[in-house]
Amino acid sequence: MTLLLLQTGCEGKPDPASEQQTFSGGETPEELYEKALNEDVLVVYTVSTRVVQTKEAFEAAYPGLSVEIRDLRSPNLIEAVIENEENGLGECDVVLCNDNSGDFKAKLVNTGFVVPYLPADIAPHMKAGMGGEIVSFLNEAELLFYNSAKYESCPVKNIWELTQDCYRGRIYMPNPLRSFSTYAFCASSFAHEQELIDAYRALNGTEPDIPEGSSAAALFWTMLSENTVFTNSSDEVVEALDSGNADFGIAVSSKLRLNDVGYHLAPVYHLEPFCGCRISFAVMLAKSARNVNAAKLFVRFLLGETDGTGEGYKPFCTAGTWSAREDVPNGDSVSQEEIDLIVPDQDYLIAQKQNMEEFWSSLIKDATWDQ
Repeated sequence: MTLLLLQTGCEGKPDPASEQQTFSGGETPEELYEKALNEDVLVVYTVSTRVVQTKEAFEAAYPGLSVEIRDLRSPNLIEAVIENEENGLGECDVVLCNDNSGDFKAKLVNTGFVVPYLPADIAPHMKAGMGGEIVSFLNEAELLFYNSAKYESCPVKNIWELTQDCYRGRIYMPNPLRSFSTYAFCASSFAHEQELIDAYRALNGTEPDIPEGSSAAALFWTMLSENTVFTNSSDEVVEALDSGNADFGIAVSSKLRLNDVGYHLAPVYHLEPFCGCRISFAVMLAKSARNVNAAKLFVRFLLGETDGTGEGYKPFCTAGTWSAREDVPNGDSVSQEEIDLIVPDQDYLIAQKQNMEEFWSSLIKDATWDQ
């Protein structure tokens, strides 16, 4: 796929008629490397610090190429990409972002500010849904955890148990208005009204007392917020769990890798009616990427090259992650299909954005915050 073809597919939302050209690329790594040597420093906007390991392996594999990593929170990353494109800055080549909140799709994909690139020899190895107008390279989950130093097994079986008084101040979660993955879980739950009602009835033997004009999801999160300490990130949640300040926490599943360095994090994989939601991470090219050949080469490297054994994908294959490729084992021993997860509908999240922002802004304005 030439630069001309790439740019042709960038005007607005990708044209389904040119989908095959947009989503595949036939260049060999050798061809891309030769061209990339004539380009500048590759700039990667990312929400994952693990890509630093990919950068280091990439520079070792391709002498003469340099990568600059800009680590940003998801909302800030989207703002930075929009500014980069609207002002013609050309300061971004590759974008790695959580793609489940709806904002990534609405503000970057549907506008054509980022475009997909999936090498032709890698595309056949991708799992269903991982390659399309959004190329997702990794699945994780926004998940409920408990403190394994305090509990030998999860002390709750039903999500409504978390609203009980005994857990007041013992539950930590990121602010959904700052964390895309937390927002995806919270907002998606509103599309599962009957399941929440059934779970409440199963636990209490009565119907939930839902105020007129409200919903079971709104009731649940309102009650849960009374027990919750809000944080700015999953990092603060897992620190609270490990220190013993929290019994439960909602965080991104990849934090499970911290158990390798002595943390006490136990994931909840089964909970009535759900314990979290699936989240995916996208890798895309910026529309105005200046270093197109280096960017394509980096995406190849990140996806593990043709056979999936490349060094670029290995930093992401850890506990609490699930591979986007059929030929690469999941980092987690339990498949996502076995876990009680919501699968977010991005179009639903986009449609409900204003309602959700108003709900959460009202709910957390007087909330307890981690200091």
